[in-house]
Amino acid sequence: MHSFSALLDTLNSAPPDRKPSVQQLILDAFQRRKAVLALDMSGFTLTVRRDGILAYLCQIRRMQQITTPIVLAHQGSVVKNEADNLLAVFDDAQQAVRAALAMLQSAASASGGNVPAIVFSIGIDFGEVLLIEHADCFGDAVNLAYKLGEDIARPGEVLVTQAVHDQLRGGTGLAGVQLQEATVSVSGLAVVAYTVVPAAQ
Repeated sequence: MHSFSALLDTLNSAPPDRKPSVQQLILDAFQRRKAVLALDMSGFTLTVRRDGILAYLCQIRRMQQITTPIVLAHQGSVVKNEADNLLAVFDDAQQAVRAALAMLQSAASASGGNVPAIVFSIGIDFGEVLLIEHADCFGDAVNLAYKLGEDIARPGEVLVTQAVHDQLRGGTGLAGVQLQEATVSVSGLAVVAYTVVPAAQ
C-alpha cells in the first residue's frame, strides 16, 4: 500500500507532461482483470441491539473463519476484511461464483442449535481493477460488487452482474447453477443483474 500511495503522490505532483507516464506506471504495476466478490453480513443492527457488540464481533470472526478457507480453496485471494464485510478477488468468474455458493452453504451448516445463525449477502462483478495485494482494491467492479452485496442482495442471496453472466456463458458455463435475470437500481440507474440459484432449487 505504501508504494501505491507513493505513486499517487508522484502523480499528484507531476507536471502535466509527465502525468501520462506516471499513470501508465501505476496501471502496469497494479491493474488486473479480476472477478470481485463483496460479502456483507446480514442483521448488524438487530444483533448489536439484542446481544451487544461482543456477540457481533464473534459473528464477524466466525464469518472470517468460514470464508477465508473457501476463498483460498477456489484459488482466490482475500483482499481485506473490514467491519462485517469481506472483499476477495478471483482470476475468473466461475471461481468466484462457486466460492460464493460454498460460503452460503457453509454458513447455513454452521448455524443451528446453540450456534447463532450467520447469514451472508454477496455481490460479484468482473473487470479491470487496481489491486494492492492483501490491502485494497479499487475500480468500477469493486464498487458494483459492494453495491450488490451490501445494498441490494437479500440475506442468503448471490447477485452477479452482466459481466459475470457473460464470462460464465461465454466460457464453460457453470454446471448445476441457474442465473435468473433481475433489474435492480444502482445509484438511481436501472442495471441488469442475475440471482445465482443452484439448479436443484
